[in-house]
Amino acid sequence: MAADPYDTLTASLANREHSRVELDRKLQSRHPALSQSERKVLLDRLIELNLQSDERFAEMLIRSRLQRGQGRRRIEQELGSHLIDVSGVARHFDEADQSESDRCHAVLEKWIQGKKDPTRDKALRFLATRGFNFSDATEAVKAIFR
Repeated sequence: MAADPYDTLTASLANREHSRVELDRKLQSRHPALSQSERKVLLDRLIELNLQSDERFAEMLIRSRLQRGQGRRRIEQELGSHLIDVSGVARHFDEADQSESDRCHAVLEKWIQGKKDPTRDKALRFLATRGFNFSDATEAVKAIFR
């Protein structure tokens, strides 16, 4: 464990992007003696130095979750848990190679390959847990279960 709180933060950021909320939680757990104002000063300094950016974190998270086959609703929920305003980063969804309905269809096709007895209901539940909206999910199910 790094003895210096700043070293803790920079070591975390050296591995991957982190949201401000994540870094604050790390500081709270690894350096409980720090006050809220001390944590705020440290986090503000990282932003000033352009070492931490919630915008970059959101872009990374959206890209990685889309590649995993997750739907927009689920990703937006995760961004909300990091206190990131979805409307401010929505353009990253638009930059994706596939549309939401195309991703939904591709995820369902892949899921069905591993199933012995897939049903429409199971497919809809699966897509719902992945965060796809109902209309995209029903269209994908209709296309595959003709």
